[in-house]
Amino acid sequence: QLTRACELAATMAARTVLRFPSSTRWPLRYRATLLQCRDLRPCLGMQVAALERRQKSSQAFPAIDFSSAEVAFKSKTTFELIRGWLIFKICSLPVVVRNCDYLYAFSLKVLGANLTHGIMRHLMFNHFCAGESVEGIIPKMRQLRDYGIGGILDYAAEAKDETPVATKGCEETTVGAPVSARTYSYHGERMCDANVDIFLKAIHGVRDAAPNGFAAIKLTGLGNPILLERMSTCLVEMTNLFLRLTTEDKMDDVRQPYYCIDRSFSLTWDIFQKGWRSMFHVRDEEELRQIFLKLDADCDGVISFLEWSDSVKLSEINELCRSCTEEGPLFKAALDDTELGLYQNMIGRLEQILDEAQKCGVRVMIDAEWIDIQPAIDHIVLYMQRAYNRQGQPLVFQTYQTYLKGMHGSVLQDLQRSSREGWCFGAKVVRGAYIVSEREKAIKRGLPSPVCDSYEATEENFHNVINAILEQNTPEGGQRAQNELLVASHNQRSVEYTLQRVQELGNDRSKVHFGQLLGMADHLTFTLGTHGYKAYKYVPYGPIDEVVPYLIRRTQENSTLLGSNGVQEERKMVTRELRRRLVKF
Repeated sequence: QLTRACELAATMAARTVLRFPSSTRWPLRYRATLLQCRDLRPCLGMQVAALERRQKSSQAFPAIDFSSAEVAFKSKTTFELIRGWLIFKICSLPVVVRNCDYLYAFSLKVLGANLTHGIMRHLMFNHFCAGESVEGIIPKMRQLRDYGIGGILDYAAEAKDETPVATKGCEETTVGAPVSARTYSYHGERMCDANVDIFLKAIHGVRDAAPNGFAAIKLTGLGNPILLERMSTCLVEMTNLFLRLTTEDKMDDVRQPYYCIDRSFSLTWDIFQKGWRSMFHVRDEEELRQIFLKLDADCDGVISFLEWSDSVKLSEINELCRSCTEEGPLFKAALDDTELGLYQNMIGRLEQILDEAQKCGVRVMIDAEWIDIQPAIDHIVLYMQRAYNRQGQPLVFQTYQTYLKGMHGSVLQDLQRSSREGWCFGAKVVRGAYIVSEREKAIKRGLPSPVCDSYEATEENFHNVINAILEQNTPEGGQRAQNELLVASHNQRSVEYTLQRVQELGNDRSKVHFGQLLGMADHLTFTLGTHGYKAYKYVPYGPIDEVVPYLIRRTQENSTLLGSNGVQEERKMVTRELRRRLVKF
């Protein structure tokens, strides 16, 4: 209230100054102050407009109360509330979470698959999943839609390999752990083709059961994770090559985390030709001039990092490396012809999925994964956004993990790209997972940790990324109105922060979405939906015998979240709602 009073006073004072012409003669005691205000007249006008927009927005969208248990759980039966309370209680016990996979295996052995899955169906499965098939999820999705909630469908079952190949699993052949519960072991190209059919089922499921929803896609299901790791290494080395050229090969020996690398440098002709000659064989100056002109996309005589990264194709790096003066890191990172073929196969599979999504009017979110392969995922998603995000709204959404240092700068670069190239920006913003494993990898490699040093730093990064996207969607930001943001968070503070910034900036709230897991944070999702915001549930589905292992992994990976104060508070809200319902009897 004090802040609003100060804003009102400032607005009234500014209006007073602006109301009088600049020739007005003021009393002597006011003259010095008013002369300063007169110089600021243009700024005052902008401030008045911004403050009026904020006050008008605040009146239009009053503060939301997330503490109403009745609103949060009005869609649930009393049995569902009791089941939810028990699941939250069990999942808060570390000994159970750590050993739930062993308990599941023991139950299969003792009770058999039918009885075990029969019990699981009425407990964890029905709480966290919508059904086993597209037809089976329709009642749940309709129920959510009746309360203003959309769906982000994820076919959680893994494809089966009928003729398994004796290869090491994904965990053994790549460095680090995946950052999502759903993972795919790579058994060959036919396995990836089978996964395409799975993702197409998710696309059709959204079309049939959750119109205006999303489908979640994971690139490790469409190609070898080792290939993505090799691609990422190649992209990192291309970034380092740019820095070596701009710094005349005087880079610091300490490797920075990928998203923390300063990309603000640029290459003039003199710096470029000097650095290029020192690293590559060049026939003559004309050849070198043609290379420079190809990289200088806007023909201003300077190569920025955005121009560099957009102009150098993965398929061309092989040819580039043949002219290296020595076999350095880039030479070793270049993809060979076989790998380029596998890369093209993966792109073809993804394009097949996105073509169908475009035909069905379904938006697609590409999941983020572990940091060793994330640069390749970023590269592929950017390529797809350029191709598919040009129909007035984004079809392809990139996922930004804000527990990684430097993610704010990465988002700003992508916003700049989309504005410059004329395509619609679409983003899902998450905090991320596997902080411990990423830090452990960095220690083993002797590298700085890519992860924010504290939860507070991660939250600041999360909010800065959200703010950067929202500010670009204001009239002052000058960004295309079709840009869209999905805030995936169970943190009430972050949801309230986003709502506050939407109101202050006067954003079109139909372009801002919120997402939470099915079976969790109902007080956020249903309250937002009740107030007319775009709220979604992340909805896994699939055959129970294939989805239960997914649920077990998700429970273990989210053990910190399940034991957090927020979940405990949600359990208290469930208790209050049960008490309110049962007191009638």
